[in-house]
Amino acid sequence: MKTYVLEDLSGIRNQRRNKKVNKWISSWSFYQLEQFLTYKAEAKGRQVGYVDARYTSQKCSRCKQRHSTNRHKSRFHCKTCGFKAHADINAATNIKDDYILSTTQA
Repeated sequence: MKTYVLEDLSGIRNQRRNKKVNKWISSWSFYQLEQFLTYKAEAKGRQVGYVDARYTSQKCSRCKQRHSTNRHKSRFHCKTCGFKAHADINAATNIKDDYILSTTQA
């Protein structure tokens, strides 16, 4: 069965950030996006899975090492192995890999 995997963003609004970031996060309805995707997935006989959102954009999808300086805006460059990619593609690969790992360990 095909599965759509999302970061678990519950509690994201409870984190302390600066005013600009808080306003941006509050203006985007993660819950509404999740509901739309779940509705459409179920209509097609698919499911929606979730993974922990922490560090998915800082972790290298190749060597799995994490450094806070690996990501700079839309660029990802691993300080350990030298892997380079678009930051969103690297994070999406981590989300997929984390989901597969969590389902095989369960």
